[in-house]
Amino acid sequence: MATEDPETTRRARKPDEVTPTKAELTRARILHAAAFMFQEKGYAQTRLSDIARKAETQAGSIYYHFASREAIVAEVLEVANARTVECVRERLDRLPPDASVRDRIEAAVQGHLGLVLSGDPFTRAHMRIFDQIPKNIRDHFLGVLDEYADVWRTLFEDARKAGQFRSDIDLSVARLLLLGMLNWAVEWYRPGRLSVEQIGHQVTALFLDGISAPERE
Repeated sequence: MATEDPETTRRARKPDEVTPTKAELTRARILHAAAFMFQEKGYAQTRLSDIARKAETQAGSIYYHFASREAIVAEVLEVANARTVECVRERLDRLPPDASVRDRIEAAVQGHLGLVLSGDPFTRAHMRIFDQIPKNIRDHFLGVLDEYADVWRTLFEDARKAGQFRSDIDLSVARLLLLGMLNWAVEWYRPGRLSVEQIGHQVTALFLDGISAPERE
């Protein structure tokens, strides 16, 4: 049975409305169904009929809410990005004002990792289909991703100023490598052995300190 997605409904709701309209609920249900199908089947194999069946609506009615499948894809990606930004910033906001750069990086790592491992269909769909979508949609969405990239750019620039990063390291390469490593966790993570916080601590230590033990004199 299709389920409502409260976060998607909230994003679609007008600020002065207390209760979402039937149209808004249907639109949110379609988006949630699309995210689920994209994560399950990928971009090319997901048809509007698949999304309609999951959303428990007619394929033709989807066009009342979205102009095309590409419009659905674009919004699924936008929701995924907004959730990631919100999750990471929420972790950062928990820290005291005098938190170290290292603590801030670790909090951001835990925020990103927690969302990746949460099973959120929008996040999973983003990771599954981003390299499969048409170039025009991908190129357009790169601008949207800058909001999230700016969070990490600021953290890394602060880390360099604090002497945490070597001056010869390209910060863009470091940022992309770290985020790629965090996204890959969905492939190997198994609940029970380590918590997200523990893995986040390990990732931060490896990323900032390396894996080699200090040489003995």
